[in-house]
Amino acid sequence: MFSSLYAFELRPAPDGWTGSFVVRLVKPSEQVRLEVGLHEAASAAGFGTPRLLFWETDLADLGLGCLVMERLPSRTYVRGVEPWRFALDVPKLLGAWPRRFSHVLDALARVDADEAMETLLRDGVPHDLARPGRHLRAVSATLAEETSLAGVIDWLHDNRPAPPERLCLVHGDLWPGNVFMGNGGVRLIDWTRGGIDDPALDVGFAKVGFALMPEPFPPPPPIRQLAALAGRSIAARISSHCDQLVGGADRVRYYEALRCAVELADVVAERASGARPGWEHGVPALVRHLEIITNGSITFT
Repeated sequence: MFSSLYAFELRPAPDGWTGSFVVRLVKPSEQVRLEVGLHEAASAAGFGTPRLLFWETDLADLGLGCLVMERLPSRTYVRGVEPWRFALDVPKLLGAWPRRFSHVLDALARVDADEAMETLLRDGVPHDLARPGRHLRAVSATLAEETSLAGVIDWLHDNRPAPPERLCLVHGDLWPGNVFMGNGGVRLIDWTRGGIDDPALDVGFAKVGFALMPEPFPPPPPIRQLAALAGRSIAARISSHCDQLVGGADRVRYYEALRCAVELADVVAERASGARPGWEHGVPALVRHLEIITNGSITFT
């Protein structure tokens, strides 16, 4: 729904291209450069990311950019996103994921943010994408004509927290399907939302993903209701483990609101392009969560 991924092999394989690989296709933009820079910064910091072999910002024949990396044998923290597979992992998520999540935060916090920023700039990432606040700037630009969300944009600017004591490498989408944990340490994939920013961003963004479960792909009841209860419990336990590590609950709630606005901005952009938005079904839940945090009324549908 959110990106196109293909595994492939080359036969006969040229030098350096033996084994299995993954190509990730994304919209042609500076986003490709950003993901390359974050990938290399994470790799340099010991995150064990797959080897990146090739990237291109715009494949003219496809109208897409791409990243090609090696395919490593491993398994994510969850077995899959299909309802029955995910249901099998709910006990593990309830019991162990919040503490595991805090371990991932700790690993990201140990990365030298200055060195990571230098890697991004060396890879040609525009300074506006590399520095903190890129999500707020993108949301403000995308939603500038959405009058029903003007109050949300004002709230996000007026309530933006002061800069943290120390910037960190942030991932932006720390849900269990993007995290590999084992003897090789922490490995992360899909750096679409990543950057150099406030570590509270990772906590707030992750909490929304669980607090609004099973959106954006709800299964039929009663699984839907059970998933919602489990998601809220996991979000609350993430708060209890992590809020004080990143500056407190108010700071995290700000980034919960920002994550909701980011998803709504994506919906607006995807509708305008004629694509089916990934969060289309979850719009009411995003709006409700924003209304609770901002104490406002939103008419966006």
